[in-house]
Order: sequence, then structure tokens, then C-alpha cells
Amino acid sequence: MQAASERSISIMNKLIIIILLFISLSCQRNQPSTSITDPTIQILKQIASYPINVPEPSGLFYNSKTNSLFTVSDGNGTVYEINFNGSVLRSLMIPSSDLEGITYSANNDTMYVVEETNRLVSKYLADGRKLSSFSVNVATAHNNALEGITVDNSNHLFIINEKSPRMILEYAGQKEISRKEIDYVSDLSDIFYERNTNSFWIVSDESQKVIWLSRDFNLIGQWSIPFTKGEGITIHNNIIYIVNDATNTLYEFERPN
Repeated sequence: MQAASERSISIMNKLIIIILLFISLSCQRNQPSTSITDPTIQILKQIASYPINVPEPSGLFYNSKTNSLFTVSDGNGTVYEINFNGSVLRSLMIPSSDLEGITYSANNDTMYVVEETNRLVSKYLADGRKLSSFSVNVATAHNNALEGITVDNSNHLFIINEKSPRMILEYAGQKEISRKEIDYVSDLSDIFYERNTNSFWIVSDESQKVIWLSRDFNLIGQWSIPFTKGEGITIHNNIIYIVNDATNTLYEFERPN
């Protein structure tokens, strides 16, 4: 009788072990993978920071023709050319308001800026002569509207709407050809097209993150930054440059591989 009882207990213990192993394997199968579509968030390595004499800088672009950086002020409607230490080289007032982003054409002879309140993209020559404007109507609120702009190798414009919805819009000239909602971050603050990798980099103010997207807007990587109000991003010589709207600061970070 005792032997039968012990055999019964042994069988029960084995069944319990089998059930626990089954549950463990099921949990492992259901865990999200750490593939490239869901990369681990790392910390972007800071190199340096520099104060810049630009009120509320927003948007950032590296111009290979001048070997300098360009940003705009959403406080005074001015385009600023700065060096890599943040010193202002020149400024250019243009007849646009509430500026939030800046980029140049593929050959760097034409400048584009975005106006958040007016929901406009305006095109200028490098000397400040205005060529044209067109409307981009996607936002549900004026303060959640256009935030950044970049140009690819085909001179297609990529314009971001901050949120509600968080969206990237692609234009050929003044014609919209695609739009894509982005849900990797809380808001979109600026966008940069990296020509040698055919990909996009975006900085998010609210999420305090930089994200790297493929040409099809799939997530490649994401990194945290130690501040909010990152409002402009560009890359040159494997250095990521970000401007901070609140502290009027230019930051340098190592570009991850």
C-alpha cells in the first residue's frame, strides 16, 4: 500500500514538472524578440556641447557646399549659418514666420523651410529670395503641425508633422506622393535624410530619443538623449548634431554603427 502511494506521488511530481516545463516554453515563445524591428534602447554617447547665439533654434542641416550648419529661429523668422562650435557666421531674415525646419536641395543651391502656424513649405534661393510656397494640411491643431523637413537624392521632400498625427509626408515638387504614420515616439521634432545609407534619422523632443529608420520607415535603432526640446538633427563625419530649443545649445554625439 505504501509502495503504491509512493508511486502515485512520483507520477504526480513528474506531471507537475512536465506542466511547468510546458508553461516555461510557452512563455518563451510568446516573448517579443529583440530583432531589428524592436531594438533595445541605448544611450547616445555625447561628445561636446556649445552655446549658440540663436533664439529658440529649430531644425538643423549640414551644407556640404559651405561646410557649415544651418538652423532657423522660430522666434524671429531668421536663418542662421553656424560653425561646428556653435558660432554664428551669418544670419538671413526671410519673409516667413514660426520657422520649425530647414533643409537644402540635393545640390545645395535651394533652401526649404517649414512654417508651423501657416502650414507652409517655402522655397528660397541661398541669398534669401523667395521662389514659392505650398500648403501641407495634415495636423488637427496649429501647435502640432509641421516640424521638420529633409531632401533625398532625388530631391523629394520629406516633411514631418509633429503629432495628431505623427506623420512623414513625401513630396515630389509640390505634389504629395505618400504619407506614413510613425508610432515609435511620442512626437516628431526634426528629420534628416542620410544619403550614403538611404535612411532617415529623427529626433523626438517628448520621448528624448533619436530614432533611425529605413527608407521604408521601419525602425533600425533607437537611442536616448539626456534632454527634452531637441528640435533639430543632422549628421556629418559620423557626428550627430542636435540643437536644443530651450537652452540654445548645439550638442555633438557619436553616430552609432
